[in-house]
Amino acid sequence: MKKALVLMLLLGCGDLAAADKIPARIEAIAQMLTPTQRMKLLDLLNKGRDDSLRSLPGVGETRLAAIKQARPFNDITEVTQVPGIGEGTFIDFVKHAKAGFPKK
Repeated sequence: MKKALVLMLLLGCGDLAAADKIPARIEAIAQMLTPTQRMKLLDLLNKGRDDSLRSLPGVGETRLAAIKQARPFNDITEVTQVPGIGEGTFIDFVKHAKAGFPKK
């Protein structure tokens, strides 16, 4: 049952938005990270220097500026509310975190 719910959320069926307008499927994707990975990504988003933020997939000057302007984030899922960062980019961020935050 739980796997079916996660699959539904990832596929966009039963899109239950949280009070802060973060789609449930974004939270389901974020849940793929360990608590340590999630905290490290949150720390990077909130405190990372320019070079560290540019190490995230798809982050160039425009997204870098947008992330810095939107700080602080209370949760990693909030980054999807930044202009230019959607579900696809968020998935790339999660994959990057799961891979141990490799440098480009």
